[in-house]
Amino acid sequence: MPPSSRLIDQSLELFAGSLAARTATPGGGSMAAFLTAAGAALVAMACRFTSGEKFAAVEAAMVRASGSLDEIRARALPMVDLDAASYDAVTSAYGLPKTTDAEKALRSDAIQRAFKGALNVPFETMRLALAALETAAPVAGLVNPNLKSDCGVGARCLATALESAFLNVRINAGSIKDADFVVERLRESEKMRVRARELSEKIAAAVEGA
Repeated sequence: MPPSSRLIDQSLELFAGSLAARTATPGGGSMAAFLTAAGAALVAMACRFTSGEKFAAVEAAMVRASGSLDEIRARALPMVDLDAASYDAVTSAYGLPKTTDAEKALRSDAIQRAFKGALNVPFETMRLALAALETAAPVAGLVNPNLKSDCGVGARCLATALESAFLNVRINAGSIKDADFVVERLRESEKMRVRARELSEKIAAAVEGA
């Protein structure tokens, strides 16, 4: 990916084409990051429409929630490109020379560092998606009824983003030799998945039961 061509600067049409291309990146990790940003944006929009005299009792909470979601969106968007760059680093590491024993050792170390980086990016995407769900859950039942479907779509984007990012965490974990690192990341990932399911069910009940 040329350094002057950021994925997040592409139109949706071009981005979809980039995903469809026969190239290693962008892939599922980039899409998971975009889903995190999009999900946070939709829930924030629902919060912003919950304002005025009719919603005076909850408006302050909606302002706080939308502000937090804006911050999450701002952190998630760069992850679209970071994820692609992290896996490009894996590809580059595999391309290092391996003629001598010294070169082989350097190449092996570079590959392991690159895979850790390629795991850490979607791991952070999981954290961001979970943070957005944590923000959405308390307000989902209070949003303007006309916007509950948007809030629900946003929450589903976030839940899908977290599970999608986990798939990337898991597949990269399979190539990492540092067992302690892998165990810790997978353990924390599983905790996030459990919590995300709890929050998703709570949000669904709030927006679908209205």
